[in-house]
Amino acid sequence: MPAAVVESGVPHGAREGGWLPDCVYTGEKFELGVAFFADALGRITRFSREPADLTSARRLAGQAVLPGLVNTHSHSFQRVLRGRTEQRGRGEPGAGREAQAAVEHRVVARLSGEEVFDVARMAFLEMLLAGVTCVGEFHYLHHQPDGTPWPDANFLSREIIRAAHDVGIRIALLKVAQLRAGFRAEAGSAPARSRTAGAEQFVRELEALRLVVEKEFPADEAWLGAAPDSLAAVPLEAFKAIATYARAQRMRLHTHGATTADESAACLAEFGRTPIALLAEHGLVDKRFTVVDAIHVTDDEVKLLGAARAAVCVCPLSELSAGLAVAPAEKLLAAGAGLALGSDTNTQIDLLAEARLLEYRLRAPGRTRAAIAPDAATAVFHAATVTGARSLGSTGGALEVGRPADFFTVNLADPSIAGADAGSLLANIVFALERRAIRDVWVGARQRLANGRHVSHGPIVGRFVDLQKRLWEA
Repeated sequence: MPAAVVESGVPHGAREGGWLPDCVYTGEKFELGVAFFADALGRITRFSREPADLTSARRLAGQAVLPGLVNTHSHSFQRVLRGRTEQRGRGEPGAGREAQAAVEHRVVARLSGEEVFDVARMAFLEMLLAGVTCVGEFHYLHHQPDGTPWPDANFLSREIIRAAHDVGIRIALLKVAQLRAGFRAEAGSAPARSRTAGAEQFVRELEALRLVVEKEFPADEAWLGAAPDSLAAVPLEAFKAIATYARAQRMRLHTHGATTADESAACLAEFGRTPIALLAEHGLVDKRFTVVDAIHVTDDEVKLLGAARAAVCVCPLSELSAGLAVAPAEKLLAAGAGLALGSDTNTQIDLLAEARLLEYRLRAPGRTRAAIAPDAATAVFHAATVTGARSLGSTGGALEVGRPADFFTVNLADPSIAGADAGSLLANIVFALERRAIRDVWVGARQRLANGRHVSHGPIVGRFVDLQKRLWEA
């Protein structure tokens, strides 16, 4: 099924097309009176103030343009759980990770392949509505509802990629390995729908998927990464085997780590090291490595991550909704680590809300503004764009010559940011923008959202509503 395209920014037969917003964010500031152009491949070719170029470019009156956001960590199928784990009842686990796991096991375990596709489309549509043009999908739902493999072991991975293609968002499919249920647990004890028999099988499946994806999609539209879920789910030797394959294929390596103090203690008990220290000791922490959460990292682990120029993905909305703390982002940045943002469980899909929540959470202990960096708005927006792109191996993340024309526009007259000047606009967008102010979204110079709507908006939402009725009224 082809992607739904509203309009291309490059007229048919033309060598390039362009846009002229009121202002455009070029990485350091908003520029006024600048048009930018892209070629037929959707790559930015130039910026210009020449009168002839300003006249020929498509006018985006009353709008500001920013680079598309990068959602580094998502579990799209968990979108069905929104609002379903916020209560605490008799005999049930407390609200948080345990409650979500219990409901997930009961409900999500029933999802068919077609339903996984429909849920993913809904989540990816919401991402476009929030200005996200690239997503890292941490995909661990692999098998049929009864736990048996599909005839094609990569069937659900391909359905997720198909959903992204249909909606028109770039995707890094981070295929997840889970071999066991926790530290010191027996092999094969992972949940039935996500269980991997071993590292060798996982690598074989990932290699087969790589060949298919590279054949069917442009390299910057859909690509793969390797994701051993955590050291709790993937023992060290299996973790190393998966990482060796990923390094040989120049794939990104993502994993959860130091999410809770108990997990770090269990890792120390089994391996004699805390998670990041153990992985670094075995040469697995480098510039292609991203750890998700990193809430309970030690000061030494912060230094290790910084020295390696590794990335840390934080997901404040999901982490705080589960009763967790937040990573020491300011220490990580100061040490040289990259900071990226993700929507994780998709409790809410709004990367700018993730950014502001992170900064506000860090302000509380010290009762100070700009806790993450002296210029907090620039730092967290960088996390939501440039660092996220680097973490996923994406070519986007910034509006620069040679990069794809992935961008979103905001309505400068929206009440949430009305009156902002060029100097305060980024801070207004990061800390005050309402999602309704996002009007148009372009991916590779193709318009995916026009005036806040996708061309397949109604059918995508309608199918998801029907799915929710089947799941929750059964």
